Amino acid sequence: MSVNMPIRVLLVEDEAGDAQLVKMDLQKAQGETFTVAWVESLGAMQHCLQSSTFDVLLLDLSLPDSDGLETIYKARLLVGDIPIIVLTGRCDTDFSLKALEAGAADYVMKGNFGYDGLARSIRYALFRAELEARNNLLVAALEAAANGIMITDKSAIITWVNTAFTRLTGYSAEEAIGHKPTVLLNSGVQDESFYQAMWDNIMQGRYWRGELINKRKNGSLYHEELSIAPVNNKAGDITHFIGIKDDITERKRLEEQLQKLANTDPLTHLFNRRVFLEKLAQEIARLARVTSQSAALLMIDLDHFKRINDTYGHAMGDEVLCSFAHIVRKSSRAIDIPARLGGEEFAILLPNTTQNEAMVMAERLRKQVADIAIPHEKGLVRITISIGGVALSMDEVDNDVVLSRADTALYEAKDAGRNQCRWFAGI
Repeated sequence: MSVNMPIRVLLVEDEAGDAQLVKMDLQKAQGETFTVAWVESLGAMQHCLQSSTFDVLLLDLSLPDSDGLETIYKARLLVGDIPIIVLTGRCDTDFSLKALEAGAADYVMKGNFGYDGLARSIRYALFRAELEARNNLLVAALEAAANGIMITDKSAIITWVNTAFTRLTGYSAEEAIGHKPTVLLNSGVQDESFYQAMWDNIMQGRYWRGELINKRKNGSLYHEELSIAPVNNKAGDITHFIGIKDDITERKRLEEQLQKLANTDPLTHLFNRRVFLEKLAQEIARLARVTSQSAALLMIDLDHFKRINDTYGHAMGDEVLCSFAHIVRKSSRAIDIPARLGGEEFAILLPNTTQNEAMVMAERLRKQVADIAIPHEKGLVRITISIGGVALSMDEVDNDVVLSRADTALYEAKDAGRNQCRWFAGI
């Protein structure tokens, strides 16, 4: 309804005297102008609605073609969302409540409108209808949102969720309402301190945003980006929280995949040269700070690898590299850092390792490789490796120096006939 436009009233009343009283009362109203169309039955009302538009319906319940609460039900079907105000001659509170339950916006006593009473009732009915329409629009917008949305009270008890929340978590609105999301969706990945920090933040009236891992109804885990905004009343007190949940599982998977591609060798899935050099520099810096600890580096070459490629083909060469990488992973500790530096050249960084421990591991690795045989149509393919080891010194050295010393030991192993382990003896 536009500002300063007349309020269009459809009056359904079979008593001409009562209809005239309604018209006269509305003509005297202050602040608004009312236009009144009068009909005497539901049938006539239906015809009138087909040719005209109205803002409000004033409805007598005792009509020639309908009576009682049934009149409200029938009228509601005809007028849609237009507010209905019942004109009643019954001073019966129970009946009036039933009228409201049937779909009436208000009811007024005939002949006892009071000063501006009928006009005021119309104004309130229109205001409530406009407010309800706005609320319905907001709910529809929330329901249409792709993100999961939940509303909780001040105690973090869920009071409302949208359809996307159900799609994301597997919990229906009935299953979610009345529960705390930290209990309903808790995966156990985040500890109590995480949730306490979140709670402390939002209880101070601040917006919170972060990532966490939650658990669906079926037990599966998913990554979620969660935003929480506090809602304040007019006094400034927090009454509710609105949480917006975005499923970022696929994004996390892609990020992890890209990270893996950036950090690992695509064939063997060991660390690549760039990452290995970063880890080596970090270990050298750590040893400079913690002088009581030691570390070692093993440089490894597959013996006569070019001959394998030439004899059996590059596919077999790739299989040999992957088989060797598998042995390295099985032989390494959790703290060790194995990498493919390029071609048939590999390295293993061994934190917290002495020379003796490093050479024991190198010899064990050499024997494991020498014992394997990879089937090929031309026969079994056997490989050996040469290993050069070096200690990471506490001196101020860089990656190039360490790698050069390891290379020196490696070539000593090759010069000794390959399938050997040698330790860098110093300059």
